[in-house]
Amino acid sequence: MRGEKRRPIKLLYWKGIESNPVTGLMCRMCGFIPVDMANNRHGDANKYDPKSFKQMLKSTKAAIKEGFDIGIMPEGQPNPTPENGMQPIFSGAFTLAKISHRPIKMIALYGLHRMWHPDENIGMDCTARNMAVRVYPNGRIFKDADEFRATLNAVVGHFGANGKDMPKEELQMWLDGSMWKTEQVRRAASTIALAENADKEEERKEESTEFSARMQYIK
Repeated sequence: MRGEKRRPIKLLYWKGIESNPVTGLMCRMCGFIPVDMANNRHGDANKYDPKSFKQMLKSTKAAIKEGFDIGIMPEGQPNPTPENGMQPIFSGAFTLAKISHRPIKMIALYGLHRMWHPDENIGMDCTARNMAVRVYPNGRIFKDADEFRATLNAVVGHFGANGKDMPKEELQMWLDGSMWKTEQVRRAASTIALAENADKEEERKEESTEFSARMQYIK
């Protein structure tokens, strides 16, 4: 990354892009780390080759030991509709950071799908040149995968959809973890409300059944 505290970075990439001579040469020359998986459609679950996955973990650990940062796409694949938010976020980046005792620094992209679209019918036909990259300050040690996914969804998802950050105060609360505490309270309250509604619905069904039984007895 740039700046006085910049560190070299290695990206994880789908080995299939090596079929393109330009991207293949770039990834190999930069020493990026390949992972082999099925050429699935966007939105489908990723299917990794077990041997390739083990080698990827080995290479990643070695790169971290050598002083590299590791770049990972937590969605597992390019997002064809970032304006609708992020695709399902996998917790692999969180797990890797946890076992490596490393913080996570978030990076957001805007407009990439208009320069290299995930839809093979559009492909590398550039439909717009307005693109932005946002590197968020200070790495975070997330307590669990839920916090990691929620923060990424809120912060990176907003930038990817709009090309700009959410309001400064709200962004800071997500970055320092205080918004996650608020989100946990909201989720707990929502769970309690759902449970109460379920209990009320069950009581209503029991009363309805009892009433029907009484009507049958009267007849």
